[in-house]
Amino acid sequence: MTTTTIPVIYQDHHLLIVNKPAGLVIHPTYKNVDGTMWNALLADLAQLSADDWRPPVLPDEPGWAGAPPHIQSMLRQKRIEKQWKEDGLLPRPCLLHRLDKDTSGIVALARTERSRRHLVRQFQDHSIVKRYLAVVQQGAPAWAQPRATFTIAKRSPEGSMHQERVITLAQNEEFVLDGPLQRDPDDRRRSIVGPAGQTAQTLVKVLVVSQPFTLLEVHLVTGRTHQIRAHLAALGYPIVGDTIYAPSTVPGTPQAMMRRQFLHAYSLELWRYPDNARSHFVAPLAEDLVSWIKCYFPAALGAIDANSTIPA
Repeated sequence: MTTTTIPVIYQDHHLLIVNKPAGLVIHPTYKNVDGTMWNALLADLAQLSADDWRPPVLPDEPGWAGAPPHIQSMLRQKRIEKQWKEDGLLPRPCLLHRLDKDTSGIVALARTERSRRHLVRQFQDHSIVKRYLAVVQQGAPAWAQPRATFTIAKRSPEGSMHQERVITLAQNEEFVLDGPLQRDPDDRRRSIVGPAGQTAQTLVKVLVVSQPFTLLEVHLVTGRTHQIRAHLAALGYPIVGDTIYAPSTVPGTPQAMMRRQFLHAYSLELWRYPDNARSHFVAPLAEDLVSWIKCYFPAALGAIDANSTIPA
């Protein structure tokens, strides 16, 4: 079996940030037991030298002073055991969020229990900011049409929001897409805006328009299955190369030359444990996306470079 090395963007005792390649399922399932990002990452971590972290030596608690020496020793040992449990390395890092198999980009993992809880709270209160780059083109399959209320709100230059009915994407425009997402009863592989869906909200900013393609920066507020892909298809602008949500392509066209969806998780902002510093991590754009955009959408290169997604 071919092994894959997962590029590490950042690593400390508590946190691991990696750049997932496209084509990898992120975590083992009954359909994909081996050959996942998780398998590759564990293999990579096994090659690293041991972590040299040790619990800090703390003074005795004031209430321990009157206890017999053997009780004091027991209390110190119990506290050290708790420190190892809370701040020592987990047996395996904890995956905090996922990407689709053919989506590349940034993924965060917690390496200690306290860091895991610290980051989970941020996902729950939406203070973690995940941004994606997507290239889209107008024209979605009929089944992708919303089957429940799908609100498209456009931000005005003054910052207010107003609803739109007909959408034509123009540079620097910002939209909020809001519509419940559920599995399509006609094909369980895909999601649709439907009446039985869970609330889903996606923020979209138009970076570059050069017909027939448009480069978007996308910010997830919620995290539903296929949320970006399904919401953009419902908008009428599916992601180029998406074999599920975009129409079939003609062989030899630029769309056909994109071998997977042009979707890359490029940026992650979070409060890091233990210093609670606001930290911003960026995943360089995958090589296949760089090559495609240089050939077929060069107008987008400046915007992508400004987002620091192409390595120097």
